[in-house]
Amino acid sequence: MLVAGVILAIMILPTVTAVSREVLRAVPDTQREGMLALGATKWETISRAVLPYARGGIAGALILGLARALGETMAVTMVIGNSSTRIQASLFTPGYTLASAIANQFTEADKAIYFSAIITIALVLLLVACVLNILARLLVWSVSRGPGAGAVRA
Repeated sequence: MLVAGVILAIMILPTVTAVSREVLRAVPDTQREGMLALGATKWETISRAVLPYARGGIAGALILGLARALGETMAVTMVIGNSSTRIQASLFTPGYTLASAIANQFTEADKAIYFSAIITIALVLLLVACVLNILARLLVWSVSRGPGAGAVRA
């Protein structure tokens, strides 16, 4: 489990970085120039003008990275160990994810009840993804609509 978490963190880092970089580049130059004209340092310009303006986009980039991590089935399946015998609390023991169960057992579903169980697992995974998308949308909305969103604080 620990190795899978590290691999997923490495896999989503370019996505989060690229989207965050584009969001920061999309901040209007007037925001930066206005703070610099008022005598702010570069760090004050970044912390008080650029980051508050781009806060919603950065939160969206983090959620996009999380969604990509949730969708990575094969990387986790190959690394995690595929042990469906017993759930343990240790991060160093092999495990089994819902996506791994679907990917590994879909072709072996020869009976109707077995196929129904796999479809139920897929439905649970879809519901988890929908709940996470709703929570992510609420998070981005609350971050972008928070106090001082898009405004320069003195």
